[in-house]
Amino acid sequence: MKRSIFRLLSVLLVFVTLFSLFPVQAFAYDELKNTDPDKYYILLDLKNQIVTVFEKDENGEYTKIVRCFTCTSGRTELDPNDPEDKGTPTPKGIWKIGGRERFGKFASFNNEYARYWTQIVGGVYFHSIMFADRTVDTLKRGAFGKLGSDGSHGCVRLYVEDAKWLYYYACPGTTIEVSTNEKSNSALRRALKTDMSFKEYNEMQKKIADTPELENPKAWVVYDGAPLRTGNGSNDSVIKKLPEGAEVEVLIQGDPWVKVRYENKEGYIKLGYVTYEKGVMQSKEDADIIKATVYMYEEPDKKSDEICKVPTDTSVKVLEEKDGWTKIAFYACTDSPQEVGWVKSNSLKKGWGSIRT
Repeated sequence: MKRSIFRLLSVLLVFVTLFSLFPVQAFAYDELKNTDPDKYYILLDLKNQIVTVFEKDENGEYTKIVRCFTCTSGRTELDPNDPEDKGTPTPKGIWKIGGRERFGKFASFNNEYARYWTQIVGGVYFHSIMFADRTVDTLKRGAFGKLGSDGSHGCVRLYVEDAKWLYYYACPGTTIEVSTNEKSNSALRRALKTDMSFKEYNEMQKKIADTPELENPKAWVVYDGAPLRTGNGSNDSVIKKLPEGAEVEVLIQGDPWVKVRYENKEGYIKLGYVTYEKGVMQSKEDADIIKATVYMYEEPDKKSDEICKVPTDTSVKVLEEKDGWTKIAFYACTDSPQEVGWVKSNSLKKGWGSIRT
């Protein structure tokens, strides 16, 4: 559901002013603060580089503004000297929030870390501006100064306190719409930027603390030679091929990719190549999976409401067939609620994936 930020400018400016009077919460438990995926609706406005969180009004419509953040989304400006440059834009559309990680490392980059990862889709996350190490005293100056303009590798960078709020309140299954259709709003863009210097902000963010992390779950490789990759894609570089039976630490749960740690190496492995219960096969090589990212609809008709996009290679359960359409169920991540809707039947294929019951 699209909500024009421009129409709500006056309300938002009041909100920003009031919110700045209250101190940032500096203590939180690792458990989610919200477990209802329908409580919030998130709009990522790529034109203005603004994230707005809505909750329902008395009529059940998402019109009440809860939070509003400045951000840096994926790079859209192309290199005129590189005809093959396609940028690294944040993917548009409606998605369901997936897994999360407290203080993550970018597997494809050296010395790049961020706090409070919340998955939008695949390898695209909300997260804080970057750090040079997995410690709060290594915040990078450059990313701080660029908030409010695009330029990331596809993820959405936020101030640390804003990334933390999403981490705890945007639970798996929450809907996020990534849009370029909002009207320009330079006044709000300016209002959402901090007036702190980098030095002041750096000292402040060091105090944004948590209780000790909960222990990460374990998983076991069920496919000999399963590639551990630098990203959520079959074309990403292989870090290491894992032997059948190898135990891995799960850092971010997801489908079709899981971020794991193995022998001090961090990367991504297909969900279909692991099991969360040792000795129990939870996947198969002829599972029903999505051929390429596709919209799922409320009814078997493209004129019906769009529920969300289902990413490439996601494992699904087939519920019903009707006139070239298939009713499916899928999960944005292991602990998210089940999403149900219709896709065109030719959107499915057989391949390694999770057994959906």
